[in-house]
Amino acid sequence: MSISRNHLWFANLAALLVLAGCGGDSGNSAVLPPGHGGASGTAVAPQPASGENCNGIYGNHPFPTATSLQGLMASLYPVELTCPLKGGEHLTWEDAMGTPREACLQVPAHASEESPLPLITLLGGSILPGDPQTLIIGFDSDFQTADLTGDASRPGFILLMVEGRDKGHHYPFPDDHAWGFDNWYRNFDRNDPGMNVDAATIDHFIEVVESRGIVDPNRRYMSGISNGAAMAMLYALNTRGIAASAIYSNPDPFSDVDDPCAQTPFGNNLRPIMTIHNDCDVIGICTTGSEQLSAKMSRFLPKVEYRPVIVNIQGNEIDACDARCDYNSDGPTGWLSIGTARHALWPQAWNEEMFSFLRERPLSQ
Repeated sequence: MSISRNHLWFANLAALLVLAGCGGDSGNSAVLPPGHGGASGTAVAPQPASGENCNGIYGNHPFPTATSLQGLMASLYPVELTCPLKGGEHLTWEDAMGTPREACLQVPAHASEESPLPLITLLGGSILPGDPQTLIIGFDSDFQTADLTGDASRPGFILLMVEGRDKGHHYPFPDDHAWGFDNWYRNFDRNDPGMNVDAATIDHFIEVVESRGIVDPNRRYMSGISNGAAMAMLYALNTRGIAASAIYSNPDPFSDVDDPCAQTPFGNNLRPIMTIHNDCDVIGICTTGSEQLSAKMSRFLPKVEYRPVIVNIQGNEIDACDARCDYNSDGPTGWLSIGTARHALWPQAWNEEMFSFLRERPLSQ
């Protein structure tokens, strides 16, 4: 994807996307949903969140679906029209809260039962709907040709963009109530009717795709940006059958800056994770979601192959975050920074590195 396309996206939509959030078994060990295969690895159980209003091993209480100005703006984006316009298939469902849910599925024409392809489930950042965010990510074009198998006869991957919903967030204003995913209610118990509805929605859409027999069972991957990246990481760690994850600018899904019910990292699917953060990013994400989270992952989930990457403004990997961009709780003015602008631009120059990381880590390894 060209730089000019990125700039066009930034000019038209980044003013909203930069508000994307920065944000930890989920009770009982998550069971294997239908259609999901692969070993789970060693499980690390969740420790109850402390605090008078916390929800024990589930961390926070679930956010109900509600209506906000930011969420209303996102809901006006016609995914049912834009997805087919780019050759995708618009998928719909109603979750346990009665909320209509959507996804956009893009499948290379050569995907078949005889030639199954990897599946990347992609989750967008908060505020904006996920579908247009594929413009800055580049997966809209990459899914046709990227090498995620090492097999020249099977280029490309199946791209599933799952949409969020309008709900509260433990983020600073103006992202305290907006479009996104609930990574604070950490209930991934598939036997519990009260499991996280966003996780159940992702389960559903993945199962719809898998039912067609076109997904390589060893190569189910997760990706995401910002709030969606936090959810993708948490989902992958607690969903057996996910082979690996490669995400961008994730807050800590277990303990973000304004999370009242933080937990130590846990999971029952301890598969590889690659994260990329800007050295200067919105709401101090580089510090909390990269440096601090890396240290916690090493301590609490040492069996997870965890590859943190910090990049400077030139896109080169460096050793540390820029301390000048740490979060200082200064309200809306804290969004007005170079880190906010950089947060909105997915590092497409790293897409090949992400694909390589995923390709080399199928479930069969």
